[in-house]
Amino acid sequence: MILFEGYKLNAVKARLTVAITNIAERHRTAGRVLTWRLIHEIEKEALETLKQAGDLEMKYIRMVRSSQWGYVPRVNQPADLNGYDELPVAVTTIQRAYHSFH
Repeated sequence: MILFEGYKLNAVKARLTVAITNIAERHRTAGRVLTWRLIHEIEKEALETLKQAGDLEMKYIRMVRSSQWGYVPRVNQPADLNGYDELPVAVTTIQRAYHSFH
């Protein structure tokens, strides 16, 4: 039986927030508009940062990816996340971090 260990998921979420904050700040200060495609770029870079660290379990990293939640567009249109009740952890973290540098 495989057990779910919540503290490991919380560790991934905390480290993801730090990675996303650094990446979002870089893009925001470069003047890039938050588009759906940029959300995917930031998420991909942040997840790669977590994977490269090597001390987090992959199953918990996979749980925070947007692909786990269904379709998130990959278009170069501004990302309007208002009105969505539930979004993937990575996407909501990106939105929050990106707009905190506004």
